Amino acid sequence: MKLHEARILIVDDEPMLREIFTTWLTMTGCESVYEASDGAAALAFLETRSVDVLISDVRMPNMDGLTLIRRLRELGIVVPSIIFVSGFADIDIRQMFEFGVEAFLSKPLKREELIACVETSIADRSALWFNPMDVTPRQILSVDVAPVNEFSLGRGGFRIKAAVPLALGAVAFNCRFPADALPSVSDLRGEGYVRWFSRADLVAGIEFAYLDPSCREWVLGEIGRIRPASFIPGH
Repeated sequence: MKLHEARILIVDDEPMLREIFTTWLTMTGCESVYEASDGAAALAFLETRSVDVLISDVRMPNMDGLTLIRRLRELGIVVPSIIFVSGFADIDIRQMFEFGVEAFLSKPLKREELIACVETSIADRSALWFNPMDVTPRQILSVDVAPVNEFSLGRGGFRIKAAVPLALGAVAFNCRFPADALPSVSDLRGEGYVRWFSRADLVAGIEFAYLDPSCREWVLGEIGRIRPASFIPGH
């Protein structure tokens, strides 16, 4: 999908920010940009109309961003792409990705940052994850996945039981599956970002940035087959 074709809902209790974001998007050619003043207004809108992208503040009166996403899931309302924007850092990132949010942008943000994030969110998965990072990650995750249920796939990354603690940030990964676990691939290799890590159980959530050609087709096929609701599974 092209940016000018996308239907976008902006949810923020600050009228000036809604106006700024709307202006930025319409300047790129977007013709269908809508606004809601809080989560409750957004929920009412989405009960009768569909959008391709939801850009939402996290902290709002009446209904905050996470509650909005939770209610959408309870009602079975699907929003293909969800982006959170907030001036606060105390966000449960693991829960956010589990609920299907795929990006968290901190206020204040630049126009180019928001536009690039929206463009990536509406891109077909097959158009992503082609190019290795400019700088090879120094952090490496190398793990044997056994049993296979220690691994779960999302729309934009995966949850994995790690062998050692991981730091947030760039990582090169090689996850090796048992020979009889998957029929078409033995390794998941590439580069990405550790978005959350639980020291209690050594479980990490990793976002894809690059996929090795040997496993790329399998990942895309699995995403298409299972159609995961989570961007990165939390459980």
